[in-house]
Parts: sequence; C-alpha cells; structure tokens
Amino acid sequence: MKRLLCAAFAAAFLPLAAALPASAEEATDRALTVFDLLRSGGNVLVMRHAHSPGGQKASVGMTEGCTLQPGRGLNAEGLVQARALGELLSEENIPILKAYTSDMCRAWDTARLVAGEAPVIPHPAQKTTDPETIAAFKKQIESELTANPGQNIILASHSNIAPLYGAIVLKKEDELPEGVINVVRPSEWNGVEGGVIRIVPRVEIVSRAVTVE
Repeated sequence: MKRLLCAAFAAAFLPLAAALPASAEEATDRALTVFDLLRSGGNVLVMRHAHSPGGQKASVGMTEGCTLQPGRGLNAEGLVQARALGELLSEENIPILKAYTSDMCRAWDTARLVAGEAPVIPHPAQKTTDPETIAAFKKQIESELTANPGQNIILASHSNIAPLYGAIVLKKEDELPEGVINVVRPSEWNGVEGGVIRIVPRVEIVSRAVTVE
C-alpha cells in the first residue's frame, strides 16, 4: 500500500495557479516545498468531502451521530480518497491539531479518515453561509493556531461552504472538487498569497464482476 501511495502521490502537490511542471523532478520539488509549508504549521487544510455521488442504493455513514442524507454517504472511491490523504499526511509527518466538520456523514467520515488520530469535532460553522458565524469561526481558528504554533487545522465541509474559507474555485471548475485538500493561510483566507495549492489524491477504483455459484 505504501509503494502504491508513493507512486500515486509523486506529483500530487502542485500550485495549480502556476504553470505545470516541465518534469517529474520539478513536480517533486514543488511537492517538497508544500510538505515543508505544512510541517511548519499555521495552515488550514480546507476541503469538500470526498466522493459522494447522489442516488446511492446502499449509502452508509461510519461515524456515530452523523447525519446521513439519503443516498449521499461516501462511496468506495470517496473512502479510498480520504484514506489515501490521511495516510499521506501521516507519512509526511504533517501535524494536525484537530479537524472541524459538518455533521453530515460524507463530511464527518472524510474528516475522520484524513485527520488520523487528531480529534474531529462537528461544528455548525461548517454547515452555514451566515457571514457573522463564519467571521467568528475564522477568528477562533486563528486564535487556536496562534496558541498552538507548528500545528494545522482541517476543515471538512461542502461545495458551498469550503470556498468561504479560502478554498479557491478555479475558472474552469463549476464547483470545488471532492476529496481535495486546499491549503489556506488564515492571515488571508484566500489560498496562499492568493494562489491555489491543492493536495490531490491519485486513486483508481477497479470494478470486478462477481459470480456466485
């Protein structure tokens, strides 16, 4: 599994606002730069939940107490996305103070898998577009990061919430992609110096037919 992840994530860290790398070596250099940024702490890892298409026939929620919208739990791809991101953060020794999440199962389950052993806390600010609530929550996060230097905080929510915390949607995108970490500096709440830095899991789900005799 570790070998698979290493191959899959060799070029996973790219500042998407910049030109694409000319070589695998350049991509790796950028990845190391982003890892260093994360290891230094003081970042907010903002993400929309992992893959959760609507209309699932047997959707499930893994976290006790989460709210399962009919047909909208993480599917197999979403589970692999979130788990791969969690393993990568752990392998790269990225310090995570805690994760805040929406109480919806697809977000809460994502946060648990990505955050590893860090506490995961459902918070109403991850499920509202109210400006006052968002502004107050941003100040809370800034205070927590200031009080805990060298740490990072994860926010796991939804396509209409994550952009309010600096997860920039690119012009070519209709909405924020699922299962992608957006690195945000809380001094700006606008990406990193106005640019987009994302951690994108490279995963592949292979479907196989099963015959029962």
